[in-house]
Amino acid sequence: MFVLRGTVVTMRPGGEVAAGGEVYVGDDGLIAAVTPLDPVPAGFGSAPRIAAGGLVLPGLIDLHSHLMYNSLPLWTEPSRKVPWTSHNQWGGAPTYSSRISQPARLLGAAAGRALLRYVETRAIVGGTTSIQGNPRGAVPPDDDLVRNVDSEKLGTHDDFIRVSTLVADSKEALTPYATAVAAGRGFIAHSAEGSDPKLRSEFRLLEDVGVVKPQLVAIHGTALNADDFAALKAGNSSMVWSPFSNLWLYGATADVRTAHEAGVRLCLGSDWGPSGTRSVLWEVKVADLWNRTEAVFTDEELVRMLTSNPGDALTEVWPRPVGRLEPGALADLIVVRRRAADPYRSLIAATEADIRLVVIGGRARYGLPAMMKPLAPTATPIRLGRLSRLIDYGDPTITWKTVVADLEKVRGDPGAAATRAAGRFAALAAGVAVPADSFVLLPDMPAPELDEQLGRRGPAGAAPVPVAVPPLEPLVTGPTWFDAVDANPFHHGLLSGLRAYT
Repeated sequence: MFVLRGTVVTMRPGGEVAAGGEVYVGDDGLIAAVTPLDPVPAGFGSAPRIAAGGLVLPGLIDLHSHLMYNSLPLWTEPSRKVPWTSHNQWGGAPTYSSRISQPARLLGAAAGRALLRYVETRAIVGGTTSIQGNPRGAVPPDDDLVRNVDSEKLGTHDDFIRVSTLVADSKEALTPYATAVAAGRGFIAHSAEGSDPKLRSEFRLLEDVGVVKPQLVAIHGTALNADDFAALKAGNSSMVWSPFSNLWLYGATADVRTAHEAGVRLCLGSDWGPSGTRSVLWEVKVADLWNRTEAVFTDEELVRMLTSNPGDALTEVWPRPVGRLEPGALADLIVVRRRAADPYRSLIAATEADIRLVVIGGRARYGLPAMMKPLAPTATPIRLGRLSRLIDYGDPTITWKTVVADLEKVRGDPGAAATRAAGRFAALAAGVAVPADSFVLLPDMPAPELDEQLGRRGPAGAAPVPVAVPPLEPLVTGPTWFDAVDANPFHHGLLSGLRAYT
């Protein structure tokens, strides 16, 4: 247990901010109190007192990602001169397989554990404590680096959430999800992604099978209209807004003005490396850029999209509150350097350099050495450009250097990596267990045949051509990424404004 002192931004319904407050974190991984708002709890007399030196907020929650693709760079299809209109289009682009599917699948198959650690590190560096987007493959433990929303069990044996990345095209395909929702499970579903109004039929199908309920989290919704938002509100459902990816691929984003006016609970999601931001900390900046011209949201409302709003969506099915600093809530919190007088503006303006500490389930997992050493003595160094931090993977033999080395081994010899991966698939197909640290991450798109997944076919009888795996993306948003953003005309320059936040 420990006590964290600072300006506490609670994200409670009343918007309480406690200047000079204290957050009491218990050994049970829960928040015991936030003073002076709550009574001082017993049992903390000898607990370490840590000066935050900034703002204390709930950990950031990213309700839309695709984790196994988050080591890849931004992608554009060279032959495409106009924005796409539907999510059904770009998956068939000429360079999609070679630049996205094949390298991601090879890394996930040959170094799945290292890949998951890499993408979780990328998330935590941006202050993320819970992230969605690992619906298939091996299930990481609850005490992994960040919470994996799709598989998080919160110390129970329950399976709280179902996920559908591929859009179901029939009532029969949605039947298992409808059954789960009826039993109180959560359902996270992509729906109506694109600018084509015909995509509204995907949401109407969700209505037809009766899953538009409090447990539903609808991702994207870019083609939805006022009638659809009214239905989402009537069901007390949530919607995840991913404006960067929407603008990158389609040149347009969801009608969040109308959704907000309808009272829909809106959350933010970073999507994935090929068409998304580094983390939800940068996605809120995209929302901020959009909001500068539209003037729909207050700064507090933007911050709620990555704290209390997704927390409330998860609390519909999780047994503990999350996304707020209040007694009994999960002790997932961050410390952020104060950059502005208004605490909400401070978070919106913050970059990776401003993340001072990340605590998940009451455990300090990442942060400044001065803050980590009293709380996580086995944490190991991680260097991110000019940033020097400590990170705790739960095992001192696992370091950032070993994670990178495992992935670079695949990059250095993709042919050998494909052979190793093929052996693991064969073992799995035969029902033979693979070592826990060698698990396989599977794509959340349909898995092709093994030779297509691990290498491209050459001439008849020839060995597969090795997959080209691009260099790992830096964890910190920087000039090279901004240059790539500037080169895409589909967003009409709006996303180029992100460079000004550095």
